[in-house]
Amino acid sequence: MATLVSCVLVVDDEPTVCELFARLLSREPGLSVQTAPTAEAAMYLLQAQRFDLLITDKNLPGMGGIDLIVEARKLRPEIEAILITGYASAESVIAAFAAGASDYVVKPFDQIGVVRAKVRAALDRRTERVKGSEESQQMALEAARFLGEGKTVPDQVWHALEQQLAAYELAIRAGAWGSVLVVGSEAAVERLKADGVETDLAGPEDLRLEVADVVVIDTSFPDWHELVERLVPLKPDLLLTASPGDALEDLLEAITLKLDLVAISPQLSARVQALLMRQAVQAAKLQLAAALSAFRDGLAR
Repeated sequence: MATLVSCVLVVDDEPTVCELFARLLSREPGLSVQTAPTAEAAMYLLQAQRFDLLITDKNLPGMGGIDLIVEARKLRPEIEAILITGYASAESVIAAFAAGASDYVVKPFDQIGVVRAKVRAALDRRTERVKGSEESQQMALEAARFLGEGKTVPDQVWHALEQQLAAYELAIRAGAWGSVLVVGSEAAVERLKADGVETDLAGPEDLRLEVADVVVIDTSFPDWHELVERLVPLKPDLLLTASPGDALEDLLEAITLKLDLVAISPQLSARVQALLMRQAVQAAKLQLAAALSAFRDGLAR
């Protein structure tokens, strides 16, 4: 059953890393964060309570991060996991995905927006079980098994996977872009443009709404309910903007529909950029799954 709060456990023997994640994620709505300095301490917490996401360093004193992911998923099969690594090599990514991680982040964390987007994408995967993540794990499991059996792969196949890892990093670091449309609020358009987000005002019958990445709808637009119902099956990310003077029933309905409700402020731009970044992460993960599949096939020959 879904809960209103998602629980995240961060495991790292460097206090500054734990503090960074705790500070970063505590600002996200609906997230509760706990930290642990070792895998053993993390297992104690995992046995005591439910966590939705495990973020762990690869190199820990005692049990390592990859083994922690394996044990955590035995205990909590539904948990998502992200591995913290100093370098995203083919070997470490295969091992992480095979253990059950759905993504990784690289130290140092020079782009906090990427980290935040990966956390949100992982929590979304827990809810929706995105196909690309499941495929990545399966491909990595088979590749790890072949490698364990002593099978070899041509240098060019290793090189291709390393290139895809580099492309994955590049894609997510440049990923906060896409088509953004606003319905019912010129103020929202002006706010987004002032913050560097390319956007345009659209009418409710504008066909671009059907292919947009993010659609922002103001609750002052009279027929926003009908527009939301039409767009939900098309799966753009939807945001509602509201002001303190809006009708209470509209605000309550937005909450009931589980739509993001934000004010026309810098908060709106930050939320749109976060959604675009999350989409970039999801798209890049599909590319990475394909690269792992090619690597697996190279081992199988």
